[in-house]
Amino acid sequence: MSQNGQNPGAFTPKRIRRTIKLDRVQASDFNNLPLTYACEHCSFFDPEKDRCLMGMPTAPHRLSQQHKTFDLTGHMAFCRFLEID
Repeated sequence: MSQNGQNPGAFTPKRIRRTIKLDRVQASDFNNLPLTYACEHCSFFDPEKDRCLMGMPTAPHRLSQQHKTFDLTGHMAFCRFLEID
């Protein structure tokens, strides 16, 4: 046994972190193409209740957050349930 009371040969499971998948977006595409990328553009978004009707988290997909993420990383969090009006 080691000093912290753990067996050094014991199996430690790998941590799995759930994160939002970010997709690379070319700046020219973002500036020149009519991309649909935010909750406010989606048919499943209920603006009165400020939530997604499919139960998806809206924080990473909101318009202001998408612009901030794109400006910092060149990536965007496209929702897999995005439905164009």
